[in-house]
Amino acid sequence: MKEAVLLLAALSSVTFIGWNVLRLMSGKNLRMSLPETIAVSYGFGVGFISLEMLLFYSMGLNFMASHILLPWVIVIAANFVVRSRRPKVPAPVPSAPCASSWTKAMNVFLAGGIIFEIAYAFFRALIKPIESYDAIAIYAIRSKIFFLAKSIPKDYFSSIAKLFPHADYPMNIQLFETFLYSAMGSLNDQLVKIIFPLFFAAILCVFYFAVRRFAGRTYALCFTFILASVPHFNNYATNAYLEVPLAFYIFVSGIFLLRWAEDNGSTPALILSAVAAALAGWTKNEGLMYCVIYAGLVFLTVASKLGKVSRKDIFNALLYSGIILCILLPWALIKSKWHIVNDEIALGNLNPANLFKQLHKLGPVFYELQKQLFGPKKWNILWPVFILVMLANYRKVIGFPQRYVGAVILMALGGYALFYMISYVDVVFFASKTWARFMLDFLPLAVYLLAVTLKEDIKC
Repeated sequence: MKEAVLLLAALSSVTFIGWNVLRLMSGKNLRMSLPETIAVSYGFGVGFISLEMLLFYSMGLNFMASHILLPWVIVIAANFVVRSRRPKVPAPVPSAPCASSWTKAMNVFLAGGIIFEIAYAFFRALIKPIESYDAIAIYAIRSKIFFLAKSIPKDYFSSIAKLFPHADYPMNIQLFETFLYSAMGSLNDQLVKIIFPLFFAAILCVFYFAVRRFAGRTYALCFTFILASVPHFNNYATNAYLEVPLAFYIFVSGIFLLRWAEDNGSTPALILSAVAAALAGWTKNEGLMYCVIYAGLVFLTVASKLGKVSRKDIFNALLYSGIILCILLPWALIKSKWHIVNDEIALGNLNPANLFKQLHKLGPVFYELQKQLFGPKKWNILWPVFILVMLANYRKVIGFPQRYVGAVILMALGGYALFYMISYVDVVFFASKTWARFMLDFLPLAVYLLAVTLKEDIKC
């Protein structure tokens, strides 16, 4: 019981820290609903706590939960001062709900289904400790080493890290697990799994309010339920793999990028998108690809203005990349210092001659992809419906905001195909084991694209 109370206190503190960071960066014009703010604050709090712990390692400081939390008093005080001087901005007012009894009953049914899916994810996550292979061998074992050493050991990167698979994997969730162990004072990896269903719930919350910005309550609940009920998505909210945290950061970054494009170049939205993209790169290596994709979209958006590009546009494009680089630089420097490289993919193989030799890999890659697209056991019938809707509404897909979201998904698919081509691992084995996980990364974006595309055809 004591451990559970300490865990909840630590999670509340982290979310409160994330809330203060979010409020400092969001300015006075970026309106967000309270539940949406809390959801984003949780993810940002996790990322900034783990980045702070990396700084503690560089400074030779121990990982004590109280010491980690203490410096954030300065940020909280700064936020209090800044917010007290800003005029209050009302929360966004959603469109009026439908008043019919049928609609109210449908809302209750859909909300109940979403709550059930979230509760079921928490139940399955917390009934057993971390037991999935990758979750133990790649992440949990490292976090336990850090907890027992009360820091990252001095010889960790030079020798210990290379004893386990994927030494170059980013350390966001690993370090946050360590923080929670420190807060509880024990290695209770059953309770620490609460991280993952919390990210699952946070995605659903952000998704719901993203859809509410252009549609009614019933419509938003319907598509949120569709996302929550995807079996593969729900499963990964319980097994301590990092796909759901990664999907959270990718989705949040994409939503804020859309808000930047909608709000005539809102700098706060751009900043939050860049931070979320960088935290995706700090969570898994796949997140680095999305950093490139989102930064590329920002530059393309600015460049598309042709002769109307302003200094603010140029500044925003540079700012976006600069934020990503600043957040990812410490980990990049550590990897460079200790010569830590990826053991599956060689970026040095990215040359035309090598890629031409690897074209034969595309057959198995796309064969395994279509198995996922038409596999109802993991995805229900989501992907066939997605493909049919996109084909039937191809004219809408090139409009705003569909073209942004569609471009991210297409570039992600191309990026993953490229990874398979330059990988050392047998392509049939690699694709069969990873496509299902890779598709989780952009699953919330795909369901959001469905909702946007069908918004004029389905009324609440």
